[in-house]
Amino acid sequence: MTRFLLALLLLPVVASAQQPSDSVGGLSALLRRVSAYLNQPDLKSNSVAAVAAVRGGIPTDQGENLDLRLLDRARLLRAALQRPRPSAGDARALREIYEALAASQDVQALAVVGGGMSRRAAARDLAAWAEAPHGRPLPDGVKKLLTGPAARIDDKALVSAGWAVYVRGLSPTSPAPAAAERGFGAPPDAARLDESLKALLDSLDQKKLDDGEQTQAHVLAAELYRALAAADLRGRRDAGLTATNAGLPLMDDGPAPAAGPDVPFDPKAIYQKAAKSVVLLLCASSEGSGELGTGSVVDVGRRRILTNAHVVIRDASKEPWPQIRVYFKPAVMTGDPKRDMQNPVAGRVVAYDRALDLALIEVPSLPSGATGISLGDPRTVSVGDRVAAIGHPEQGGLWTLTTGVVSTVVANIGGVSGKNAFQTDTSINRGNSGGPLLDASGRIVGVNTSMARKAADGLAITSVNFSIRSDVARAWMSQQGENLAYAGSAVLVATDNAPPARPLPPAMQTSPIPAPTRAMPAAASTPARPKPAPVEITESRPFDREAIIRAEIAAMDKMGDDMHEEIQQHLGR
Repeated sequence: MTRFLLALLLLPVVASAQQPSDSVGGLSALLRRVSAYLNQPDLKSNSVAAVAAVRGGIPTDQGENLDLRLLDRARLLRAALQRPRPSAGDARALREIYEALAASQDVQALAVVGGGMSRRAAARDLAAWAEAPHGRPLPDGVKKLLTGPAARIDDKALVSAGWAVYVRGLSPTSPAPAAAERGFGAPPDAARLDESLKALLDSLDQKKLDDGEQTQAHVLAAELYRALAAADLRGRRDAGLTATNAGLPLMDDGPAPAAGPDVPFDPKAIYQKAAKSVVLLLCASSEGSGELGTGSVVDVGRRRILTNAHVVIRDASKEPWPQIRVYFKPAVMTGDPKRDMQNPVAGRVVAYDRALDLALIEVPSLPSGATGISLGDPRTVSVGDRVAAIGHPEQGGLWTLTTGVVSTVVANIGGVSGKNAFQTDTSINRGNSGGPLLDASGRIVGVNTSMARKAADGLAITSVNFSIRSDVARAWMSQQGENLAYAGSAVLVATDNAPPARPLPPAMQTSPIPAPTRAMPAAASTPARPKPAPVEITESRPFDREAIIRAEIAAMDKMGDDMHEEIQQHLGR
């Protein structure tokens, strides 16, 4: 009876979710169409590493991907708009770039043989854009091509008509636009468009798609770029990104601890002790987007997991993802992600700070015999010390260990007061986000965070990764009522029985927590030692990040369908 009443209470929510919320031509209508495409049950989920190279279709000139050139310039201009009085010229330049990217996607749609009805929409939109006035005039050859027969339009014809000249005019390498100002974030509509566009382009890059699916994806991507061109992309003050935290206890003002006995750096021993306390976090929404990251069990009694805020907080809404699943490492890894990701539990965000990029997750239960990973005092870590990271790197295996050295200490990273970090050459990418950076004793000395690693000229920066220091995490957790002491210098020792779990406390505040106003003491620097060779340990073959997120979304949809069917049965329909 209770279950039936609960179902009746949920009925209005289920029913209303199926109703359109605005006009057919609105932003929400476009996002629903993108979501419907991404959630097609027959959309193939097999990842193909060389898909983009096989497909082709991207306008390229003299070996330069012209879409990437436009995207690099768009990234800089978007940052320039995140300030109090952004330049109107930067806004106009960004709008023209997004319109050009939309045109490129339409051309790529026309280059697909057998694209069906979607090709007609692409040809119509291209012709309308070519005929419209432009701040930077289109080359005559490009205009003539785009307003002519669709059968003659493809990437090679576009480049031959003068597209490269037009693109390079829109994306000069200098002067660089102004930098973003701390405390400003993207408007909500822009964040929603960014999120949907990313999911769509990931589908194009990583999935096996038939001609119809490819064409539809390109046309939808073009519509999203046009929506970005039409959107107000000026930054908004975002309280969650502003450090205002007077009164955060700074617990490490005293003298640094005396150096303990030297602990040999043994990657295998670190992995065996710590890996079982590292979790995989899988977040998803029914709209077709999601996030995958890593976390560390830090409090067994309260079932608390430490991770990055950007893993569990959605950019579009600035709120936790609708669904957060927590996966624990199996006792025996098979190497098959589908078999190794079993029996997840629901995670609940109890506190987060988007400025510091930290979050605490609570779960209803932990595996039998679970242990937490202790915090290490980062003041005992010196430049040149070896460290290890455990996580789920994209294109790598689940629960992978990588090693490197501490390169330096960076204060107030990202312009956030008190957000101090270790720079390390340990291999870290977005699948490692929120996972632990471990010292020789297997203690957490940092929380790995993924950051944009491109120079102003668009070139990739390698072997430069960042980890939020454990003293920052410890001070912030203390403010959330999570008081953890530093461990002594020793390798973690597993226990047979976990401490008894306490009942779940009332929901904690989930609004952003301000950042510290004072910097933590920096670690003492010592002469660098010879750099050791990096080590990688994994028990799993490479996994498909997008396929895992998509499977989670499909499971959410099935759960909703099953609930709706049960409600209808109870109502006798």
